[in-house]
Amino acid sequence: MELNYINEFVVLARVLHFQEAADLLFIGQSSLSKHIKSIETDLGEDLFIRSKKGAVLSDFGKAWLPYAEQMVSIQKEYTQNLLGRESEAPEVNIGYIPLVTLYNFMPFFKDYKKQHPHCQYSFLQGSEKDLLDWLQQKKADFILTGNYDIPEDLYHQQFYTCDTLSVVIPESHPLARKKSILLEDLKAEVLIEFRHMSSLRSCLRKADPTFDLHPSISVDRASVLFDLVQKGMGVSILTHNMASHLEIEGTVIRPITPDIFYEIYMVYPIRKTPLVAREFAAFLKG
Repeated sequence: MELNYINEFVVLARVLHFQEAADLLFIGQSSLSKHIKSIETDLGEDLFIRSKKGAVLSDFGKAWLPYAEQMVSIQKEYTQNLLGRESEAPEVNIGYIPLVTLYNFMPFFKDYKKQHPHCQYSFLQGSEKDLLDWLQQKKADFILTGNYDIPEDLYHQQFYTCDTLSVVIPESHPLARKKSILLEDLKAEVLIEFRHMSSLRSCLRKADPTFDLHPSISVDRASVLFDLVQKGMGVSILTHNMASHLEIEGTVIRPITPDIFYEIYMVYPIRKTPLVAREFAAFLKG
């Protein structure tokens, strides 16, 4: 069993989307699928339950993941300690919220990597709160995130991109007949919240300080969120690109009007700024 394939499994287990994982690994989606199938053949078990919208870990995949992570960690440790490659290829840790890859980040990063081939790059996906914690703990050199309670005296915030917000609703919902949705249309609705993007609430409050939705359901997987909406358990608010990318049968997406924007920033420390963060910020500015 190839250790590189095991690392690919770990990356896919984090993002649960074959194309997104392939982009992170800089390989083709078909190659990634073949590599995962190779591991499954060796193990005699399916690691993922696949669908058109992505993948979820099987029960066996969930049980095997900690062992796979340990194997990847051991490989990294002996590479650094026995082969002495740490100084040759310093590791750069980049934290990001799930939707960043939908905004041309990987082609952009690929161009950056061509100019900085001397580093090993590690991507850490998490919620906005997780990312800020990792930045504070120096587990990440910089992060790409929404504007989530970021201390302006400690961190630079460099604008990356933005998107409008849309509502995900069941196909059978009366609001599905509308071409666009007003915030006041949603005041009686049950909100299914995507835990990774807590600052969406701030966007809504800025647009209408009197508006508030109390979530009765909070999930950390977008696929679960859409499944709950499809079953009529509530509605959800996401960025338009993310909603369109993940839409499943039985749900519809409607823009919120007037436009409400969700902004994504590159965030990095003001003091003792890592060199890679300064280089990436400069590249981002063009």
